Amino acid sequence: MKVQVMKPRFKPDDHESFILYPYHIFYIRLHYKRLGMKERIFHYFGYIDLLRMGIERGDNMIGIEEWDVDEKNVIKPLITDHEELKKFAMKKAVEWGALRIVSWWHPLVEVVDDLRAYKIFWIYKKNNKSFLMDSFDGHEFPMDELIKHIKQK
Repeated sequence: MKVQVMKPRFKPDDHESFILYPYHIFYIRLHYKRLGMKERIFHYFGYIDLLRMGIERGDNMIGIEEWDVDEKNVIKPLITDHEELKKFAMKKAVEWGALRIVSWWHPLVEVVDDLRAYKIFWIYKKNNKSFLMDSFDGHEFPMDELIKHIKQK
C-alpha cells in the first residue's frame, strides 16, 4: 500500500524493520480583527495522534515522502472521523492563538491544508537486544521493557 510518511530525522545504522504510527496534520491560519489596527494572521500546524487524540503544535509542515509498504507495518488509526479531527484542530489553534493576542472578536479560522501521514519507528538490534527508535528525536526504547509495560496493562 502507498502511504505518506513524515521524513525521518534519525535512523539507526542497520534496521530490521519499521512501524508506521498514524497522524493527521492540519495547517490552520487564524485571522484576528483588531480595533483600529491592522489584522493579525497566525499560522498553526497541528499534528494529531490518531490513537490517543493528542495534538502537538509544529512550526511548519514537515517534509513528506510517499512509501510503498506492507500493510502489516502500518498501525491502523482509532480516530478516523475527518470532521471530528478538523474541529479539534481548529479549536486547539484558537486556544494557541489566544495565548498570543487579545482580541474582542473570535478569529476567522481557515484550514489551508490537511493530510494523513505516518511517523516512523525503526526496529533494530544493538548489543543483541531489540530496540525501537523514534525517527523524530532518536529516542531509543528497549523492546523487552515495552513488552513488559504492555503486559502489565
